[in-house]
Order: sequence, then structure tokens, then C-alpha cells
Amino acid sequence: MAITTYILLAAASVVPALVTSVGRCFREKDLLSFSLTFLCFFWEATIISAYFHADYIMALLDTYGQSMRSYYPYLFIASLLGCMFVSLVLLLIVRYMKKQHAWKWIIGVLALFLFAILMIGFCVSLVLGASLEQGFFVACCGVMGAVGVAWGLTYKEICVIGNIYIEAGVCLLSALWLTWCTIKAYRQNKTPLHGLLMSAGLLYGMAYLLVFLLICNHYAMPMDKAFDLCYHELWMLSSAWHISYNYVNYVIFIILFLVLTLGNLLVAKCLSLISYKKEEN
Repeated sequence: MAITTYILLAAASVVPALVTSVGRCFREKDLLSFSLTFLCFFWEATIISAYFHADYIMALLDTYGQSMRSYYPYLFIASLLGCMFVSLVLLLIVRYMKKQHAWKWIIGVLALFLFAILMIGFCVSLVLGASLEQGFFVACCGVMGAVGVAWGLTYKEICVIGNIYIEAGVCLLSALWLTWCTIKAYRQNKTPLHGLLMSAGLLYGMAYLLVFLLICNHYAMPMDKAFDLCYHELWMLSSAWHISYNYVNYVIFIILFLVLTLGNLLVAKCLSLISYKKEEN
């Protein structure tokens, strides 16, 4: 089968989730439904956009992966099955996710995503004869590069946008949501303790905002130079921490990001539940 056929089949597999999310957004008219609709549109657009860069992707494999030529049919089939699996998960999320259980779905999807990359890394390590740790790093870079190519971005550009700006922005949004939950708790329970909690939440959100602005200012330069600067700084950290460059990436862009973001979401969720119970009483 031609690569265009695989991509069109993969894009078509997203249609049920897309239709369901649009219907839910029209019915419920809330932020969660809108976010699900946006997620479906983004996934559909990414798959379709990959069609226009298919020749470029194949050229990269020809240039940098001569040993992968015999694996082309398997790559296509695996990509199609992977897209269909992601589309099925997306459909289940859109169909069954409730607002009060959103954080559980988020954690589950993140765990599933990391597990999928781990499996890709395992396959890469078998093909290339590398260690699992190296295969996992190659898989992470491959996923980033594939998304970047689908949107017409270079590897350096997608790394700067995704690993620096998007991750920092998501952390900031999670912290601001926690701050908002402390404000909401104080408005419903105007006690000195809740006032102290709100003050701490405001300082916490302002600290995240300050760090986000510092990061944006630090990397306020062309994408290529920002990537090179970040690359150099990661190597310096690997020397200072006496660990490999790959592990520094794991610690900062996976572990630290997940701990901060999920930590903020879980604490905010607990505050929301407490406020909700107080309001019921």
C-alpha cells in the first residue's frame, strides 16, 4: 500500500472521535468539551499535514537510515495501527470522560503515551543493537521530529517549542489553576486560614509566572540558537550531575515536568473537592 493510503486511513480513524467531540461540545458547551474537540482537530490536522511532508520523511529515512529501508512496510503498518489505537483511545476519552474524573484520564493517557514510546524504544534498540536507554531516547527524539515535520518544523524548532515553551506554559497554567482554586476556596470560606492559603497560592502562581518570563527572556533568540544554547546547558548539567546527557533530558523534560504539572493538578483538584463539599453543606 502507498504511504498516502496509510495516512488517509489513519486520518479517517479519527473521524468518529472528532464527530463525537463536536457533538459533545455542542450539547454541553463547557471548557472540557471544547478542549476535547480541539484535541481531535489537532490530531486530525497532524495526520493530514504529515501527508504533505511524506516525501521529506522518506528522504530523511533514505539519508540517515539506510538500514531501515527493508523495514518500510513494517513502519507503515505500525504507524497505521498506532494511529488507529490512539484514535480509539481518543474516542473513549471523548465519549466517557467526565469533568470530575478528568485528572484520572490525563494521568492514564500520559502513562499510556510513555509506555508506547518505551515500546518503540525497545524495538529501536533491537534493530540498532543499542541499549534500551538509548533506544528510548531515539524514540523520544523520533516522536518529536515526526510531529515537527508534520507541521513543517525542523527538529530544532519543534524541540524549542515543545520542550521549552509548551512545557513551561503547561506548568504555568497548572500553577495558575491551583492559584485560582485557593482564591475560590477563600471566597467560599472567608477564614484566616483560607486567607493564608490564598496568599500562598498567589505567591506560588506569581513565582511560576516569573520563572516562565525568565525562561522566555533567556531563550529570546532565533530557534536554532535557542536550541544550541539549551543543548550546551544540558551538557553542562550532565557534567555537574555526573550523569549522561540523555538522563538529564529525562529528569528535566519528563520527570520534573510531570511532577510539577500533575502535582499542581492534584492539589488543585483536592482544593476544588473541599470547596465543593463546603458549598454543598
